Amino acid sequence: MKTLIITVGTRQVGWPCRDGIVRSLGADSDRGHPPHIDELYAELGLARGYHSDEPKPEFGYSVRHLGEVLYQKCQAAQDFSPVELLLDGVILADQVPKGLNRIILWGTNQPEGTPWNFRRGDTLWLAHLMAGKIRQQYPTIKVDVWQPEIAVNQTDQIRQHLEQFLVELVKDSWTSESDEALTLQIQTKGSVPQVANTLEIAAAALMRQCIVQQVIPIEPSPLFEDGNGGKRSVRSATEFNLVSLGQYFWPVERERICSAWEQGDFGEAKVWLAGYRDRRKALYQLAERLALAANWQLQDALKQLQGAQWLDAPPTKREVPKRLRSQWRAAIQERCKTNETPKSKFLKIWEETFLIWLELKRQNVSLAFFYFSRTLERLLYLRCKIEDWIKQGWLTPPEDKRNWGSNYKASFGELWRAFQKMKNLNDDARLVEQFKAINELRNKQVHSSHPLTLTDITEKLFPESSNSDWKITYKALEQLLQSVCSDDWTIPEEPLLQSLYQWGLDSLNQT
Repeated sequence: MKTLIITVGTRQVGWPCRDGIVRSLGADSDRGHPPHIDELYAELGLARGYHSDEPKPEFGYSVRHLGEVLYQKCQAAQDFSPVELLLDGVILADQVPKGLNRIILWGTNQPEGTPWNFRRGDTLWLAHLMAGKIRQQYPTIKVDVWQPEIAVNQTDQIRQHLEQFLVELVKDSWTSESDEALTLQIQTKGSVPQVANTLEIAAAALMRQCIVQQVIPIEPSPLFEDGNGGKRSVRSATEFNLVSLGQYFWPVERERICSAWEQGDFGEAKVWLAGYRDRRKALYQLAERLALAANWQLQDALKQLQGAQWLDAPPTKREVPKRLRSQWRAAIQERCKTNETPKSKFLKIWEETFLIWLELKRQNVSLAFFYFSRTLERLLYLRCKIEDWIKQGWLTPPEDKRNWGSNYKASFGELWRAFQKMKNLNDDARLVEQFKAINELRNKQVHSSHPLTLTDITEKLFPESSNSDWKITYKALEQLLQSVCSDDWTIPEEPLLQSLYQWGLDSLNQT
């Protein structure tokens, strides 16, 4: 979905006259502009009146009255084709084929009691003229006119009405699973500053919910050109700029995103990246998938990394080298086999070493140890199932569960003791001592909610070492995990998740 909000100003509508001159409804002999309003009233055969008993220029009919007269003329003829979209025609011609499906025209409509020298410039009827033209030219586009009755100098009221309006507009995108739920474009050129500034600020606040782009028509220079009989005709814009608001905020927010990513706060990184999906979509989607993996939803993450869902999607192809994508594709395929093999099961278990590494890096030692002991138990259990330790006699279930066969779920203590028996290790063997220490620390952690430090792990598992470096501790834990792996398992140089994480971090640091 792509929605364009246009704040309608006085110089956005033109009207072609019988003499071939296109006249602007906002040109009134001021600022060096020709007297187009006077000439339009003459074209219509109407006298230009006043909104007051006092025939003062500041009370003379202007765009509010003239716009209504022309709107009624078009409505009666059921033909809005004469209306010229001076600033926005070029935008629609480009954006409608690119998915623009809704336009909201914000016309000013100041309440009764507002002095006519201000109210006469209201643009609500210009908005209706534009709406009629757009509906006729682009019948598939939904067009709405929004004309809240607010004085243009009441900034707080404008803000309150706009915030409520925008919340309703974008609320569906807050819960949508689509990354392209809404692109919001705003065009504020020519409207009164209070309206333009309020919309720009409010739109910037929506960057987390949708992509926000500023559309800036480039007014021709000169704005008027000589026409028939020495009259000057208004010219339409032929160019515009499209600027993502993210371009303004990226230099400031990149450091925050980098920090969140580096610490493994992928959910947080995703929130901050939401405003940059138009230029960093692959990174945004990867953050979402790594957040799943960090939440123990590895299978879901792997599925969402495959093929067109991410790996072969256009944004990923643009941003990631083909060689690296080929490596990831092979790794994902190995871990996502429809009929799981011992190899695929092992590789999925091994991915959890990334979480151990990440939590140690974050100094979350207790959680890192929890992941480590869980990974160790899963590796032992996988071997138990594959090698049938019960049949081999290395693992003996309790008397009341011996008829469970392969459905028996052995405890961690039973598994490491069975491994000891299989390897014929003495009770004082270093690996057995480590198993005992892991069991003790794990029970302490679970039963007593005992927090762990690097020193606790080092003293209990690696007493010969006196290091306090998390990287050295991780390497030691990784080697311990490797020691219980089957010789048939090929241990990856690095987990797939770690490779994806590093690419994301490198990508952030390069831009």
